[in-house]
Amino acid sequence: MFQKMYETYRVRVFDYIAGKVKDRDDTCDIMQNVFFHLWLYKESLDINTENIIFKTCNQEISNFFALKKKQPSISNSQNIEIPDESADQLKEQYDKEEQLNTIQINIELLPAPRKQILTMNKLEGISQEKIADRLNLSKKAVKKQISKAILFLRESAK
Repeated sequence: MFQKMYETYRVRVFDYIAGKVKDRDDTCDIMQNVFFHLWLYKESLDINTENIIFKTCNQEISNFFALKKKQPSISNSQNIEIPDESADQLKEQYDKEEQLNTIQINIELLPAPRKQILTMNKLEGISQEKIADRLNLSKKAVKKQISKAILFLRESAK
């Protein structure tokens, strides 16, 4: 059963991960982790196998970026000597760009409906009430989805 599942999903899993992680080696490592995890829990796989596979992909991608964030990055810009406070401004700008990049990556990891609601509210500036009307949801449901998304982004930023 596991072999059949692997043959059925390996290309889709690779493409899915490659869409989020640009380096081929990293993509292969994450894919290996996904199928290793699935192998460990192969007895508990059932009719929702596809959902479990892609949820595992998201978890492994998230783990990859969290680990990558903890590892010090080697940058040639660290060796540049700038004589005045512009070095501090440059570092501050770099840190902000890294934060924004991490947030964008983590937004991509959100479930599609939650991502849509967060994007509509925080990036497009649409009120929660209008989102509820457009998506035929209650205002409370919209507020809850936004809260869950923000909580996920905060936890991912740690």
